[in-house]
Amino acid sequence: MSEIAFPDFFEDPSEFSLQPMVNQLANASPYGGSEQVIDKRNERWLATVSVSPRTHDEAADLEAWAASMRGMTNWIQMYHLQRPEPRGTMRGAPTVQAVAAGAGTVRINTTAGATLLAGDMIGIGGLLLQVQQPCTADGTGLLIAPIVNRLRRALASGTAVVWNRPTALFRFRAVPEPISYVPGYTPEATFDFMEYVA
Repeated sequence: MSEIAFPDFFEDPSEFSLQPMVNQLANASPYGGSEQVIDKRNERWLATVSVSPRTHDEAADLEAWAASMRGMTNWIQMYHLQRPEPRGTMRGAPTVQAVAAGAGTVRINTTAGATLLAGDMIGIGGLLLQVQQPCTADGTGLLIAPIVNRLRRALASGTAVVWNRPTALFRFRAVPEPISYVPGYTPEATFDFMEYVA
């Protein structure tokens, strides 16, 4: 198992989606209708990337890359392909304050007035996190950011916050359909990924 280089043909996908897969257990009473849902945490990201049709010659790179993933064995580092940088203003070299595993909020040391907006992606300690709602740093530069996903592990104070193309490790969810060749071109190819937790 090893990391495969991020392919350049993913830089401009014909379609892309990224969503969290929540690890939960739901039970419903057969008599009263009440329900209980338990959040077991440890959610992962699911991603789908579609690559536009191409010539047979261009498809050779695509075919070789897909084969190099060796089914679900290898992985790539991938970021949110439509929002590689925050829509908010936070830039520079922000760091995080210490936070426990399972937390739904991170406290970021940045510049006064810096912002993050809902949907912005940040990376901290190898975790790819999505901001839940708009937030602004106070006069001391403390930005308290609620996040969509929960932290899988504790983060040490001073850990860098990556805002430019924050990544997570992804592997195929299943062996993808083979790259097809039809007369004159290769049709669109779609790849389904799941975050790989090392």
